Amino acid sequence: MLVGGNLGFLSSLVVAAFMAVFGPVSGFMVRRKWRRSVARRDEIKRLLVLASEEAARVELQAAEEYGYDYGYRCESLKEEYEVFVETPASSAPPPTISTSYSGSFN
Repeated sequence: MLVGGNLGFLSSLVVAAFMAVFGPVSGFMVRRKWRRSVARRDEIKRLLVLASEEAARVELQAAEEYGYDYGYRCESLKEEYEVFVETPASSAPPPTISTSYSGSFN
């Protein structure tokens, strides 16, 4: 379909009106979707931490039921056995061990 006449000013006016109306609307939509995705990601991380904590708690409870002790009750052991650790006489750091590879097996 052919349109007669000069549409230069009118077409630029239509494009400007379209951008003025739909530009901010599309920007708000993108911003909303971005915020929702960030909130969803944070919620997933929070739920993963809660699930791992719950799994560890259940594992410890099950271990206690079977009589296993993972060393989490250090205070009760300390009171029962009165364990003392002596500090070394010298305050020099321990000797370092070289871990460099010389290239030979001999």
